[in-house]
Amino acid sequence: MEPGMKFSYRHTFLLTLASLSVLSVCDAEEKADRAGWKLTFHDEFDGHALDLQKWNPNDPWGRERNQELQAYVKDAFVVKDGILRVQAQRREGVYAGKQRAFTSGMMTTYGKFSQCFGRFEIRCRVPKGKGMWPAFWLLPEPLGWPPEIDVLEVLGHEPGKLYMTHHFLDQQKKRGSHGGSWSGPDFSAEFHEFAVEWSPQAIVWFVDGVERFRSEKNIPRGKMYLLVNLAVGGDWPGAPDEKTQLPAAFTVDYVRVYEPAR
Repeated sequence: MEPGMKFSYRHTFLLTLASLSVLSVCDAEEKADRAGWKLTFHDEFDGHALDLQKWNPNDPWGRERNQELQAYVKDAFVVKDGILRVQAQRREGVYAGKQRAFTSGMMTTYGKFSQCFGRFEIRCRVPKGKGMWPAFWLLPEPLGWPPEIDVLEVLGHEPGKLYMTHHFLDQQKKRGSHGGSWSGPDFSAEFHEFAVEWSPQAIVWFVDGVERFRSEKNIPRGKMYLLVNLAVGGDWPGAPDEKTQLPAAFTVDYVRVYEPAR
């Protein structure tokens, strides 16, 4: 401060706000700290709305896939008390030129964050009920397919079964996939942590810190972005039935990405 400068209550207030902001960032990074890893991206959903500096609240393709039944809409996201809810509802919406009977949400980091190799992690609770299809996955940037790394896929009618899959082009440029499943607790009953550790040698899947599957075939070597979505219906899960309770939500505590610490 220059000699003779007056230090007002306003200056004190602004400095306090700045200090609190720094402390908030530091607290979030400390909370997300993991030995051997450096945090490169995270969202703890501590605000009051989806952070549009980190996420795009839409489907980057804007077209129907897998015979899914939802219209992806921007108002499907609710952030409150440090939790994100991606909500599926039985309401009409227009998507890909068709009238739909359900709405839901997809959010991606396309054009905002992507990374080659590292640890990609989500702590979440999945919805229960036939026709619900939550997923956390990675796709290449720029936009394309394959490769694809599915960190988490669960079908609502079997909420205790996790599907872990890696889609790729083989050396003959033919599409292939390598995946597995693991039956554990009811993932709709409480929060669990799902992650992959992706290196040049392998993709390894973890649930609550325990390895559950690995792939060493045709490992991708380019940057990939994040996708979080709740699909409704489709070839794989089938359509919701009379027992499916709607609205339903894919509930997310945090999403974090790391690179190996040097």
